[in-house]
Amino acid sequence: MCTQVQIDGILCSTPRQLAARLGAEGLLEWVDHQGEMDWCLCVIDVPRTLERSALKWIREGESEMFVVKR
Repeated sequence: MCTQVQIDGILCSTPRQLAARLGAEGLLEWVDHQGEMDWCLCVIDVPRTLERSALKWIREGESEMFVVKR
């Protein structure tokens, strides 16, 4: 399963969706293929991206699901 981020009940599965929820593409921390906005979130370092965004979040167990807590 690819990485997913849940923010305010909305599930983000691509860099484009995550950037839209965060409010800026510049907050994304790329691991690979910088600029590929419609690929899965596996190209994004999600923990670093969420930390750069100053958001509180948890990772659901060992899964690739990250949930932002507001």
